[in-house]
Amino acid sequence: MKLFLKIYFSSEGSSTMDIIKKAEKMGFGPTVGDYDFVIDIESPEEYAEVTEKIHKMLKGTKCMYKVTTHR
Repeated sequence: MKLFLKIYFSSEGSSTMDIIKKAEKMGFGPTVGDYDFVIDIESPEEYAEVTEKIHKMLKGTKCMYKVTTHR
């Protein structure tokens, strides 16, 4: 299963490159289309872990985000 991440940046928050580096450090890769990043996940438990990490990663950055999954 793939988890897709879309980030909505704010000019009042962290720099775009800082957020990109954080996402890549988490294991996300860039993707083309409606979403910015993608990561492979195997289970609902891993989904919960990854989404919690995303939330912590973006806390305080003034960015908003959206996730979706596809098989």
